[in-house]
Amino acid sequence: MKLCFITILILQLDGTILKDKHEVPITLETKFEEEVVVKCSEKGQEIVERMATHHWEYVKGDALSQGWYLNDNSGRMVIGYLY
Repeated sequence: MKLCFITILILQLDGTILKDKHEVPITLETKFEEEVVVKCSEKGQEIVERMATHHWEYVKGDALSQGWYLNDNSGRMVIGYLY
């Protein structure tokens, strides 16, 4: 078993970036190190999907209004994750 250290990047309304850190255990099924990348990416996406909802609608015709918005109705967006 290994640990993924995942940081969710959240764009605040004032333009700053909040780093929401998670430690997630993963179980590897092979001996290939590339599997760590795949498993950590999958876990990062699961965290994003729990905390945010993807919106496809354009707001005032702006394509940049699409994205992962937090489920707390704050207007903040998940802009990515690192692992």
